[in-house]
Amino acid sequence: MRVLENRTGQTISRPLRILSMLRSQWDAQRAPALQALADLGHEVVYVDEVLSIDGYRSVAGRLKFDVAVLWGSSLQNFLMTSSEPFFLDDMEIPYVSLWTDNPVKHLFLLKDVMGPMHKGLFIADTRVIEQMQALGFDNLHYLPPWHIDPQIFRPSPPEAALECNVGFAATVNAYDAERTKWRMFWDHHMNKAADDVIAQLRAAGDHVDLLDCLSGDDWDPFSLPFSAMSHAMYFEQKALVRELVIEAAGGRDLTITGIGGGVSHRPNIHHGEGRSWDDLSALYCSTRINLNCTPWPRSCHHRVFQIAACRALAVTDWRDDAVALFEPDVEAVYFQSLAELPDIIDRYLAHPGEANAIAEAGHRRFLAHHTAAHRMAELSNILNQLV
Repeated sequence: MRVLENRTGQTISRPLRILSMLRSQWDAQRAPALQALADLGHEVVYVDEVLSIDGYRSVAGRLKFDVAVLWGSSLQNFLMTSSEPFFLDDMEIPYVSLWTDNPVKHLFLLKDVMGPMHKGLFIADTRVIEQMQALGFDNLHYLPPWHIDPQIFRPSPPEAALECNVGFAATVNAYDAERTKWRMFWDHHMNKAADDVIAQLRAAGDHVDLLDCLSGDDWDPFSLPFSAMSHAMYFEQKALVRELVIEAAGGRDLTITGIGGGVSHRPNIHHGEGRSWDDLSALYCSTRINLNCTPWPRSCHHRVFQIAACRALAVTDWRDDAVALFEPDVEAVYFQSLAELPDIIDRYLAHPGEANAIAEAGHRRFLAHHTAAHRMAELSNILNQLV
């Protein structure tokens, strides 16, 4: 356990004592947000080792916390591994959860933490907020990607070994492998519903939102079968969209950097080894066009923020929330469908000056509005209203 240092010396009129707890493999990626809260003047106590529930209870009981700030994945881990109700509810310690993936996938677990101590869910997608409001949640707040640190993601000199025209930083797994992995012990009703979603994706060439797709059917979004389908559709659709990106590239060279067992034998598809999450700046800066695809219905994917932070060009799928965060054709480039991708690639490879101007503008927008410090200032203001 450690108290995060306030590196700025900044003070705040109402500092909160904030508890956060290591529980997820992705915690290190979220840590810049905790540091930003400390730099604002809050007292942030970070339990940086995995404890038993009794261990967490002991820490929470020794110190009087105003609020706990949990990553969505950490809350999920607590709920799916415990044999008792969530201990912060039991101890009457207020908490909020910050989500980097879609909480609709976890409604089966979240139904148990809809009480008064769960003061807020901070979600990066306005459509997901509408969906969850319709399901009875009333503590929802819009917060776009909140953990991108300009000290980690920053402009860096291109590296010859990484230079390419078009790059896609992505996990690539074969669709059949994902289908087999995620559909174990399903019945024919679940398979039929999921197959219909996949058919819609193939027809549309873009992600399909499961909850919207099944809204007229009899599926209970809070049920375990729906949760299982949500997880499967996330990974199956991601695998298929990767395949569609490869097809859309045609014969153009495309370098895919990431982990995963999916392999394309097309001669124009090149595979780079996966890199640590905090070692991507050189990759983005060595790539003339950085592609992105978004599994959310409206959100701007965190990778777009990473690319902009590195002063590199992001080419991403159109999402309604995203275009309010990075202006189309000024701060990022959007495609309405993958059919537009070849012309976009050809245009910006032929006109590097235009590409560089957009990358510069996106970088300025990120630094002015979208860093972890900006987002945590927003969160801090809301926390003061909630607790």
